[in-house]
Amino acid sequence: MARISSFGQSSLLLQNTLRNQGRLFTSQQQITTGKKAHTFQEMSPKVQEAMSARQSQFNTKNFRETILSVRQNVDIYDVQLSTITDAIRDLKQATVTAVGQNDAAGYMSVLEQTFDLVSTALGTRLNGNFIFGGTRTDQSPLAINSLADLQALAVSDDAFVNDQKTKTALVADGIDLEFGQLADTVASDIMASLKRIADFSSGPSGPLTGDLTPAQRTFLEGEISLIEQAAQKAQASQTQNGLVSNRLDIIDDQHQTSLVFLEQLVSDIEDVNLAEAITRLQQDQTALEVSFQAISTLSRLSLLNFL
Repeated sequence: MARISSFGQSSLLLQNTLRNQGRLFTSQQQITTGKKAHTFQEMSPKVQEAMSARQSQFNTKNFRETILSVRQNVDIYDVQLSTITDAIRDLKQATVTAVGQNDAAGYMSVLEQTFDLVSTALGTRLNGNFIFGGTRTDQSPLAINSLADLQALAVSDDAFVNDQKTKTALVADGIDLEFGQLADTVASDIMASLKRIADFSSGPSGPLTGDLTPAQRTFLEGEISLIEQAAQKAQASQTQNGLVSNRLDIIDDQHQTSLVFLEQLVSDIEDVNLAEAITRLQQDQTALEVSFQAISTLSRLSLLNFL
């Protein structure tokens, strides 16, 4: 026959056993998943801190994706601006050579080549979008296809159909970075020089094809400084593009540093220390075994054992 107090002791032992089982289950779950908790309620009172850190992580990763997209544009700008600058400087060198040798043989071929290189660069597309058109990306920023088309215009500026809205991108909180390049900003002076030279060669003082006349020599001498101005303007656009690239590097490095911090913060809040969890698991297993042994022992107690 059981003692009268055995019921109370059994209830207490059973409650302790259930608590030990719960702690054991929690430790096993933490070791399996690597997480301290699996619901917001279990994370209290650090729920808000965890959600804020995760939102910051999400925003920072989005900023880095935006920077990657912008960098593709900036890198392509650099290549094409380099092509444009080299082309116009080659034209200047050809002009200097023609004046120095008093011979324009092959000069107009260089002029045609310069137009082709510049117009091709300005017509560059990325993912189907024209990059020198401002926000007008569905059509070429140039309305002409040849040097003859340029000559047919009343003024060289009519060659450009890009809008005046440069591309921008939000690359960090409060930083809306301007990175776009406009065709007319880069090449308006270049097209003006090309048109002047082509018009002169087609005019009464042309053509520029052989030994230079005094009028042709005077014209080309005056054009050298104007071509240099056009080259400097294109070079300035390339320099500005380089500054944008440098700023992207700085901002992206800051984002990368922030992500490392945020990942550690989230880990501190959410991730379990496996060594501690394994130790707790072993302690919980021992406690549960002791509880089972105590219940087993209590269930066998009887006054007969003491009679």
